[in-house]
Amino acid sequence: MNIREVEVLKKLLEYWNETPKHSDGSILGSMTTIPHPLAQYAYNLFIHTNYADTRIFPVLKEFEEQVFNGLREIYGFFETGLVTSGGSESNFLAILAAYRLRNTSEKIVVAPDTVHVSVVKSCDILSIKLVKIPVNSEPVDPLLVEDYVRKYKPFLIIVTAGTTERGVVDPVKEVGEIASMYNVFLHVDAAYGGLIVPFLYKRGLLKKNLGFFDGVSSITVDFHKNGLTPIPSSLLLFRNSKFREAVTFPNNYSLSGYTFGILGTRPGGSVASIWTMWMLYGSDGFEKQALEMYENAIYLYEELSKLKDIIVYKPELPIVVFKHKYIHYKSLLSKLLEKGFYLYTSPSLEALRIVVMPHIKREHLNRFIMVLREVIEKINEYE
Repeated sequence: MNIREVEVLKKLLEYWNETPKHSDGSILGSMTTIPHPLAQYAYNLFIHTNYADTRIFPVLKEFEEQVFNGLREIYGFFETGLVTSGGSESNFLAILAAYRLRNTSEKIVVAPDTVHVSVVKSCDILSIKLVKIPVNSEPVDPLLVEDYVRKYKPFLIIVTAGTTERGVVDPVKEVGEIASMYNVFLHVDAAYGGLIVPFLYKRGLLKKNLGFFDGVSSITVDFHKNGLTPIPSSLLLFRNSKFREAVTFPNNYSLSGYTFGILGTRPGGSVASIWTMWMLYGSDGFEKQALEMYENAIYLYEELSKLKDIIVYKPELPIVVFKHKYIHYKSLLSKLLEKGFYLYTSPSLEALRIVVMPHIKREHLNRFIMVLREVIEKINEYE
């Protein structure tokens, strides 16, 4: 290593030391976590590969298909899918594919107003009208979905399995029946809940499940959330191969002859890391992890409920939302940020949000509760 390389490395480490770490439990609001060491190794090992050209790197297609085979045991049969840069690209491509296949002049999508911002952005980019169903942070009522479908005649419905602000799960099966009845496509954004919902349902901890029920056209599942892979690595699963074909474009100069999605060059390391974690964890391993996350979330919910003047929303998935009766949530957030705790907000509920990701342990939660109590007492002293 030459002198210049040493200088750059030294500066890089200085910046790293100043960066918040998931491992210390301070990052409580983000849906990111610590990638598994083996997933990091797999990503780096295949960092030179391009998923956009599987003629050169056919092993990436092998990885992809082996993962799909495993996921079919969880979600039911689907023909194909693709690895994307994240939930935002997955949701965008699901909307684009549905629109191109429907080939309709009615550019309308219907979704609960809890839908992720990526859906809002995607519809804006594609000049599609997004009609939001008001749900007050609750799971959408299928009867209300049917009313909106009859009124607006959309080409696509979008529901969420694990909403961003509160982690609630929309009734996928029931909405799928409506989509099938009215010949409308249904996309399920399970970026967060994809590796949680089926396992909590299996254990009787959740009444709603996720899968390719009748009417479901596509599902988004992010592995860089609860799949423990490095960013970026999301999956977009398609019931029918025609959906993937709808977002595939000619690329004559490459050996594969085509490209798909938004990106041109695509990181093959993402595909390798997803395969690695699926082979390492499998269904049983992710089920165990989902249960641990859920148990920690219930623990946090119960401990927060003991605090005076704290309102807590009981979680469906491992996301705990809370607020103080008298202290504005943004004021409370500001004081917690000063203490080094990085929470996100749930604006529709005027509350704060903690996502109990795999790196969050009981000791982290206990330390947070202690600091929260101190912060509230301090604020009350000055009022």
